[in-house]
Amino acid sequence: MKKESASQTAQAAAAIRAYDNLSNQPPIFHDAYALMMTSPAWRLLLSNKALLRVFKTQMFRRTFGLLVAQVAARSLYNEDWLFEALDRGVKQYVIIGAGLDSFALRAAAHYPELKIYELDHPDTQALKIKTLSQLGKIPENVEFVPINFELEKLSDALRHSSYDANEIAYFSWLGTTHYLKPETTLSTLRDLTAFAASESEVVFDYSIPYQNLKGIERPAAMMLSQVTHLFNEPIIGFFDTEHLHNSLWNIGYVIVEDMSGKDITERYLAWRKNGMHHTDATHLLRLQIA
Repeated sequence: MKKESASQTAQAAAAIRAYDNLSNQPPIFHDAYALMMTSPAWRLLLSNKALLRVFKTQMFRRTFGLLVAQVAARSLYNEDWLFEALDRGVKQYVIIGAGLDSFALRAAAHYPELKIYELDHPDTQALKIKTLSQLGKIPENVEFVPINFELEKLSDALRHSSYDANEIAYFSWLGTTHYLKPETTLSTLRDLTAFAASESEVVFDYSIPYQNLKGIERPAAMMLSQVTHLFNEPIIGFFDTEHLHNSLWNIGYVIVEDMSGKDITERYLAWRKNGMHHTDATHLLRLQIA
């Protein structure tokens, strides 16, 4: 990420959610604000009908469609379990690397007793606050907590907020670990176990090594890596699943569920007639602090 500029991958992810809502009926993840959260350049691109027709071709769906399914399905998976946690009485929701996620507009006002903490780089957060302000009043139960993940501890950032470490929380960490060194991800998760209450949950996604991929998945993943290099946000965070699980057990987590691309496709996409499926390049992981 360039200094003093909002994350390009955060803007791209918002654009992908917008594309999902424009092109897939029904969308994988319903987000009426997705298009408005994108930049003017992305909105112009997504309004090009000729380009959208190209996006709907079978070849494009087999490549770009993997990325669309990945971005949309991870949000759906996360909020499925978030709402389950809210039904159990959880009152704190921490969005790590919040990017341009629109939960504050979509749902925050419906849960006035829920405290929502959005953590992200100050530059990305500045764009987020500006965008939310233009679209409407920011709900009072949303609190923005700036953090540079490579330089600051999650616990230190949250200590500067109203977060209550004695209360159970639900943490989401989507679309971020891919751009962090593996040791940074693990140290952040270790830090989390040291200050978050027992039974707090964490949902995050992670990339697996290129050499574990087969068929079109490998060149597609390598192409995506090149694109993120152009954004100055290269994909550098890869984990072997077994090694990651062992590391997480050792630092105090219970692994509730690890969803492969095939698992995610079967749960969320198999019924769709357009043949979309989730990439094998990333997994979704649900954890609980012991």
